[in-house]
Amino acid sequence: MKINGEILKQMKKIYYPKDKEYMDWMGFKITNQNYPSYHHIVKVEVLKQEKADLVPTVSNGAYLGKKSHELLHRIEQYDKNIYEAWNKLFLIINKMQTYPEESIWDTVFELQEKTLDIDKTNKKIR
Repeated sequence: MKINGEILKQMKKIYYPKDKEYMDWMGFKITNQNYPSYHHIVKVEVLKQEKADLVPTVSNGAYLGKKSHELLHRIEQYDKNIYEAWNKLFLIINKMQTYPEESIWDTVFELQEKTLDIDKTNKKIR
């Protein structure tokens, strides 16, 4: 979607100074294979129910790589608490309007480890 691309460009300018490592908000490097993807923090379905504006915005977006975005939605199926923890963290990062501070990255990597463990466990079950 073209609008998401514009929002992602705005988000990159806000959250990624040139001297910082280019990672998404789940702590994975942005690459050609893990290219930027827009995640609605408040889902479109909820926005529809609330009769809110459905146009993607910086304030309702999380800056994720494609693979991270897919991982997040898999985790949503397995562990709603971890999924909600990510979304709460995304809101915090979003409100900062700058590159996340070290304590935020510590939380990102803690959640990342839990998320990867859950995903690995559930892949074995399938």
